[in-house]
Amino acid sequence: MEIKLKIDDQKNHRREYDISGDISLQNINIIVDDFKKVLPDCTDLTINLKNITGFDTAAFQLFYSIKNSFIRDKKKYKVTCSINEETQTVLNHSGIDNLAAILSIQTNE
Repeated sequence: MEIKLKIDDQKNHRREYDISGDISLQNINIIVDDFKKVLPDCTDLTINLKNITGFDTAAFQLFYSIKNSFIRDKKKYKVTCSINEETQTVLNHSGIDNLAAILSIQTNE
């Protein structure tokens, strides 16, 4: 997995990330460590998951938690994603086939 900070506008409290590869329990701490430092001051967050190859329940829980905290605090939150057919099949079999709706992801399929 690779996490790339695309926009770091500290003055306007805006951050944008591109995350690619396999997001899983084995590597999610990379995202968590970075987000712990910056998200408390961030009021406008965009996460691009356009090049992910895998997404497990740990990733789902992380992004769901972030979404809920941003909504609760009335902050801007946007996630874009292209879910490939293989990943969508795995999600369908795990019972979270409506991942985009749950996480407020804007899909670009």
